[in-house]
Amino acid sequence: MTPEKQIRVKIAKNIIEQCEILFSAQAWKFFQNFGRGYLYLHKVVNIQHSGGNNFSITEGVSHLGNSVHYVAKGSEAWNIAKLSQAAKEQPIEYARFFALIDTYEPDNEYVVIVGFNYGSDATEYWFLRKPEVPPQQAFSLVRGRPLEFGVELF
Repeated sequence: MTPEKQIRVKIAKNIIEQCEILFSAQAWKFFQNFGRGYLYLHKVVNIQHSGGNNFSITEGVSHLGNSVHYVAKGSEAWNIAKLSQAAKEQPIEYARFFALIDTYEPDNEYVVIVGFNYGSDATEYWFLRKPEVPPQQAFSLVRGRPLEFGVELF
């Protein structure tokens, strides 16, 4: 794994860990409304590797904003992902991912993708999360005290 890829994976994991209860709650809310699917968060990150352990990281603005989106199985976005160039180029990885959506346990788990950048620099990392606070319980927590979790309404 390249140093840049390692940094992106670390950034993705840090984002998820910092927002675990909110993501878990959102996953439950979306699952209840739309069925199986995954959370998607897009980040624009430029990593300049200047040798050794020296990196500079700058964050840009995503055209999707900083919100988390839900991609429900069978939706238009789902079908686009299944037909994407990335899915064609990595059929085994995507087959594993789509099978995961069929088998994860929404009461205890959720799936999240953190996507980085656009075009030839675009990368996505997906994670099956088993949060300490299960999605249904996280939903109750966030719904009862949304400001505590950084959202006005839930």
